[in-house]
Amino acid sequence: MFRLMLVLGVLPWVAVAAGDPGPSPAPIPGYHEAMSGDREAQERVGLYYMQMYAKSGIHLHFEDALGWFRKSARQGYYVAMNDLIRARLDGKPEDRDVPEAHEWLQRLHEHARVETGYAGRLALLHASGELGAVDKPKAYFYCLIQRMTGLVPYEVGKLQARLKTELKPEQVAQAEKDAYDWWEDRNKPAKPVVGAPSRGEGKKEGETKKDGDGSRNDGPVDTSEKAQELATKNRQENERRVKPLGKENKYILPGVDDLEKRKK
Repeated sequence: MFRLMLVLGVLPWVAVAAGDPGPSPAPIPGYHEAMSGDREAQERVGLYYMQMYAKSGIHLHFEDALGWFRKSARQGYYVAMNDLIRARLDGKPEDRDVPEAHEWLQRLHEHARVETGYAGRLALLHASGELGAVDKPKAYFYCLIQRMTGLVPYEVGKLQARLKTELKPEQVAQAEKDAYDWWEDRNKPAKPVVGAPSRGEGKKEGETKKDGDGSRNDGPVDTSEKAQELATKNRQENERRVKPLGKENKYILPGVDDLEKRKK
């Protein structure tokens, strides 16, 4: 017994001598940044509280997590929006809140964050009637959006196959057209507007800007009368300098000798 007490008494001193492991519980990582408004830090703090909720089962931790997720999501951070959706749809039955989840699913749809898988979730909700009346055409539309991402959960693929047999041919065709148009409108690259460079984007000396297709973009086109007269003069000079050779309709630009003769 004496030896056991001796060992138990010595162990704490050995742990301290090995180095201070830090306070326990440890400070919440990124808390000060989250308090100052950093949306990514706010999302991380929300995750901390979700982990605490999983460990403790104390519902106040869950409420704290939702509060931080909402702060981040309201600043447009799509990761926090997805966290809210998972918390409201995938957690405990008493934590399920379909209306709030639908609100953030719609936000993700507006921002076209298809990589989050929101489209598949919307398809299942519209088909289940949890949002009110069952809307099969809309559910089929979201099934198509999810399929275009290349990642189709089993239940979404099964739902799409069933809906295609239950909907009328014209409803299927309309949903496919709507999904096609939606995807095309959001995935075609926009061409830069030709105009004066914005503040902080000035062109360096000797540098020529180019559009996305590789064409030259030297700024706005001068359409004044003086500019048109100069363009006409340059075109006439180029035509005069090009000399036809024989009957083969071939052309050659004058060499250095020809230009020297003209100067004389």
